Amino acid sequence: MGARSHVARWGSSLAVRIPKPIAEQWGVREGSAIEIASRGDEVVLSKRRHSLAEMIARVTPDNLHSELDTGPPVGHEAW
Repeated sequence: MGARSHVARWGSSLAVRIPKPIAEQWGVREGSAIEIASRGDEVVLSKRRHSLAEMIARVTPDNLHSELDTGPPVGHEAW
């Protein structure tokens, strides 16, 4: 699917709007993390992939929560 758009000013940067049908197909919304790469005369957008190591590196004592008691086993869980 292709679409036409235009470049607009956003503060001191430039911005391009992603049309709603493309955003929905791509699975992105406001606040989604993306990567922007320049390849010759093309700009390529891709969803940002987080590695487990990156996510673990961002765990701090301030954002680490304690264990949650979910009650006694209900089925054949082995604790």
